Amino acid sequence: MSSPGAYLTSIQPGIWYKLGDREWILPVFINATITANTNYGPFVAPIPQQTLNLAILTVTAVSGTSPTLTIGNTGYDVVAAMNGVYKGGWSGTLFSNVSATGTYAYVWTNGYLGVFTINVTVGGTSPSFTATFTIYIMD
Repeated sequence: MSSPGAYLTSIQPGIWYKLGDREWILPVFINATITANTNYGPFVAPIPQQTLNLAILTVTAVSGTSPTLTIGNTGYDVVAAMNGVYKGGWSGTLFSNVSATGTYAYVWTNGYLGVFTINVTVGGTSPSFTATFTIYIMD
């Protein structure tokens, strides 16, 4: 997949960008300082069924006592979500108990995103993470 920097000079969170014939990128949050549990979305994938999904988490700063960061996703019944009712269909964990700076990747194949949220959970005492998170999909 191509680097988003090769094509984009400014990325807005929550908007899907097409990078090529088969590649899409969704910046869920960019350079956010995360200090509390939060959910991002719901998002609607530009194509419901994907052959390849890649989530990249880059943590540039961590503080607090025993801080941990977990990022997961929750999928919803597409028809119900289009009618404004978000009932869960599946959930998963992309990154679990991250406690240090670095770049982390999670890859899954033959996935189905459809309508989903990104769920962020922090632990520890006064945790703070500065991070970027991006999802790439390929049809």
